[in-house]
Amino acid sequence: MVIYIDILLIENFIINLFLLLITLKALRYKYYKTVYIASIVGSLYTLVLFMDNKILASLPFKIIVVLLMVMISTKNYKLLKNIKSTIAFIIMSFTLCGFSFAFSMIDNYYSIFSDFTINDYSIKYLLISIMGLYVVIVRVIDYLRDRALINNFIYDIEISNEKNTLFIKGLLDTGNALREPVTNLPCIIIESTFLENFNIKSNEEFSIPYRTIGEDGNLKGFKTNTVRIRGEDEEWKVVEVILCKCKNKLSKENEFNALLSRGVI
Repeated sequence: MVIYIDILLIENFIINLFLLLITLKALRYKYYKTVYIASIVGSLYTLVLFMDNKILASLPFKIIVVLLMVMISTKNYKLLKNIKSTIAFIIMSFTLCGFSFAFSMIDNYYSIFSDFTINDYSIKYLLISIMGLYVVIVRVIDYLRDRALINNFIYDIEISNEKNTLFIKGLLDTGNALREPVTNLPCIIIESTFLENFNIKSNEEFSIPYRTIGEDGNLKGFKTNTVRIRGEDEEWKVVEVILCKCKNKLSKENEFNALLSRGVI
């Protein structure tokens, strides 16, 4: 029997990814892109079949590998939660094995008076194709859901003074309650590169104290003539706010360049 290692690894990668996704979906656990790394780890573990090592092929070691895959996928290190996920993964694996065995009996003769041998399994690639299709559909649905959620919180922002007018996208940060303490005006944090044309005198600047987990400090802010915001399918609304500069990039994909505190809306 000829075994192609590359095909074996690819098939096991798809199966592991399929099992991880349905397991975490069933448990309603959040997973990350590292689920692909976890699937690769599980796929590489298949190479143990070619080694004469009873320890690596033992049941406890298999459970450890599954536990590692779950931890990589969820980035969660709570023992009880990971044990629950591991048990669910194993149950899903046994269920899939049962289905696979049932389908194998279609292509292979079975008799209680003789040993059962799988000589042909033409439906295998159909099952793997279905798993691959499920993985693609889940990824597309997750992407569209995330995009729809983000779009609901994206606002158009127009900032203008005597000389300049700026149009940018801003994300409403519902957990952000930043306000300037004297005027009690809400703040909009904007990437500093977009405010280079707005010349602000030092006596016109505001100092806004902020505090986050493990960090605190002061932001420099200013007011300008007109700031308008507009949500999706909404009319422009003039708001009175303090604009704060931020040196960091707010979105890796450049989907927005400002953060609105909840007091702006």
